[in-house]
Formats: sequence, structure tokens, C-alpha cells
Amino acid sequence: MRPPGYLPYLPQAEPIAVADNLWVVDGPEISYRFAGLKLPCPTRMTVVRIGEALWLHSPTEYAPDLGKRIDALGDVTWIVAPNSFHYSHIADWAAAYPAAACHVSPDVIAKLPPLPDRPIPLGDAASSGWRDDLEQLHVDLGGFVETLFFHRPSATLIVTDLVQNFEAERIPNPFLRTVLRIGGSTGPGGQTSLDVRMAARGHRDRARDALAHILRWAPQRIILSHGKGFDRDITAELQRAFRWAT
Repeated sequence: MRPPGYLPYLPQAEPIAVADNLWVVDGPEISYRFAGLKLPCPTRMTVVRIGEALWLHSPTEYAPDLGKRIDALGDVTWIVAPNSFHYSHIADWAAAYPAAACHVSPDVIAKLPPLPDRPIPLGDAASSGWRDDLEQLHVDLGGFVETLFFHRPSATLIVTDLVQNFEAERIPNPFLRTVLRIGGSTGPGGQTSLDVRMAARGHRDRARDALAHILRWAPQRIILSHGKGFDRDITAELQRAFRWAT
């Protein structure tokens, strides 16, 4: 078995409680291309329970055992592909939960395989089923689109790729560690990755507006899809992470 490029967060494929009705699930490492290289990347799903309904954000790889653990929390009702890159596992989860509604970034609809039902494009308006618990902000940066979410009961900001925070000590290969540092998302102070910043050229004003909106939410915690999240000094962390745009 090939050694991991990024030492995994444990346990894998198991819901871990973060706050009341809020869990994360750490999934298997994936690879993504940057400057012609394949770089290791950890994955993370966020699960929110609203009543008995479950909201799955950026689902990790589906497996029956993980499905059983998710079923123990509630009924999968919404499956969310939150940005231009995070849609690979949507079809597998939709096949396992055909009654769930798939809410996806508008720019990936044409890339999705056939789903049990028509996908619903994400925007600034939250779905009526989750808007009492989750607020959202649609950020269109031209070559990159992401919808951010704020879980109001726990004051938690849920981010996919607009902020990443890889941990250097989890990257055994020194060359890959250096490349990821150059990419700009290696902690302890992660930020928006270089590839997303390049895609957002010409739209920094939209990123600045997004930061102002996020700060008005006053989050007390940030869950990231990639890397270590934040639970202190949130305003300072966000201002630093978006410094490229301000």
C-alpha cells in the first residue's frame, strides 16, 4: 500500500460531533493537480441535523458502513456540492439516498452524471428547509464559485476551498510540503489557495465583499474541507486568510 501523502485525520469515515447537531466526517486523501504535479489533499464532510433531517456538505467518498453511521444520526434530506470542485461523490450519495435533494454549485450542473432528480442550483437564498438554521452566501469569483454556509445555532462558518489550512507536519514528503507552502494554504495560517486566487483574478472586490459579509455573521468556529479548522481568533484568521483580496 502506498504511504499517505498527507497523514490522515483519525478516525476516518466516522461522524465526530463538533457541536449540537453538527458533525464532521474525515474521508480518504485525494490528489489534485497544481503546476503539473499531483498533490495530496485530505477531505472532510460536514453534517448538520435539522429536526430529523440531515444536510450533507461536500460529501466524502460513499461507503455502506459510513452510510449506516450517517443513518444513525437522522434522515439524509439534502446533499450539497458547494463549489466548482467538490462534486465527485454527489452521484454516489444520491444513488444511496434517491429521495434526497441535491443542491449544487451552478457551474457543475453540466458536469454531473444523471441523478435521481434534477439538481438545484445554489445561490444566496437558503432553501426553505434549512434557512432557520443555515445562512448562506454565494461567492462568484469568475473562474471559481463557492457557496459559504453559516450554522447559526453553533456560530460555525463552513468553508470548502475559499480557505484551506494544510498542516505541514502531516506532509511527509519535503518536496510536496514545499510546493504546498508555495501554494499558500499551509498552516498554521492557511488562506485561499493559489489556484483559486488565480481563478479569481479581476474579482477581488467580490472576495472583499464576501469577507465583510462573513464578519457580520461573527462566527466563533470555522470548519474547513481541507486541513485544520479554527476555533479562536476567528476575525484575525479570516482577515489574514483574505489578505490577498484586501
